[in-house]
Amino acid sequence: MTALPLPLPRPSRPGTALLPYTDEPVALLQLDAADAPGAASAVYREVRRGRRVVAVACGGEDASDRLTNALDAIGVAAVRPAPGDALLEGDVAIVPGPATAPSRARPASSPVPRVALAGCGVVGGGVLTRLLADPRFEVVGVLVRDPARARRPAIPAGLALSDPAALLAREPDILVEAISDASTGLALIRAALSRGVDVVSANKQAVGADLPALAALADGGGARLRYSASVGGGAPMIETVRRARAHGAVVRIEAVLNGTCNFILNRLADGLPFEDALSAAREAGFAEEDPSADLSGLDAAAKLVILGHEALRGRLVAKELAREGLGPDTALPIGRVRQLARLDVRTGEACVALHAVDGDTLFGDLPDEWNALRVITGDGRVFTARGRGAGRTPTAESLWADLIDLTET
Repeated sequence: MTALPLPLPRPSRPGTALLPYTDEPVALLQLDAADAPGAASAVYREVRRGRRVVAVACGGEDASDRLTNALDAIGVAAVRPAPGDALLEGDVAIVPGPATAPSRARPASSPVPRVALAGCGVVGGGVLTRLLADPRFEVVGVLVRDPARARRPAIPAGLALSDPAALLAREPDILVEAISDASTGLALIRAALSRGVDVVSANKQAVGADLPALAALADGGGARLRYSASVGGGAPMIETVRRARAHGAVVRIEAVLNGTCNFILNRLADGLPFEDALSAAREAGFAEEDPSADLSGLDAAAKLVILGHEALRGRLVAKELAREGLGPDTALPIGRVRQLARLDVRTGEACVALHAVDGDTLFGDLPDEWNALRVITGDGRVFTARGRGAGRTPTAESLWADLIDLTET
């Protein structure tokens, strides 16, 4: 167990009911589904803000289908009410619109942000594709280990670099950091923030290493740091914790934060041997060749550290959290099992462990790589989030949403 370094909030009365928090405003969007990924991005950014969405899908008979599929790739569930049905039965409702989307006035011209991308793997490659296609951004450099290696997507000539210092020497306005190495990522983030360069990162090990110090460095350098993609992939976990904290003192967090383990545990529940379940996770693209960070609970612990910072403004250390590993000889509890990350302010519990979740409507039916979060405040309010926690599309979407937020604020 890890003791929390902050005073505990006053407990609520015994027997307080757990009430869902449903006071979110509603966003009405009219979207051109000819650009289904762009339309899905607009919906996703509203969902991240805690808003329920009514999306009017323009662009022909299959516009609603295209938007629904693009949202599913991110991990956003949408309902399509029949005529006469209530529009707000789910968090996102899609209704058909006219065949042609209304034209919108172009915003006044402004300087195009110069973007440096660190990492061009699964996630970074997904971001690069969108950056190169979007005239709102200028890509000034892409950091990779081997600039000569052929890649998909292809890096335009003159942009590939292997030296982090050379990347920052190109004077970007924004650094998008999506590399897998924690130490290199942390050094690059620190160097960028100290120069006043805004940073968007998906690197949970780097961000979680000392988030309070990074936040202070950003403030001191006049830069902004965004890291929503570091926890939960496309599931808006950090935003959900922030909404809970704005409502009242957070007293408990419990979450499934590792898609690899969730995928494996679901396969084990179906009777698959451990090694076969791990191989299936690799084939699906959710497990690395070395899955030790996932299976040991270190990955989930790093993400819990970040959520803990958002909830309590305290500092936890991932390697100091109690962790229960998952392996071929692990004796699992009976029932549907999840790798749960828990932070309980009242008891001081901060750990990652395997628990049976039968009957839990949030965690019990969690499919494949999906993540889920429950945050409870001192007055019994419950805030939740679910979504795809791994993979190129959802994680790149979260990075993209942070990037767009930076340019619009």
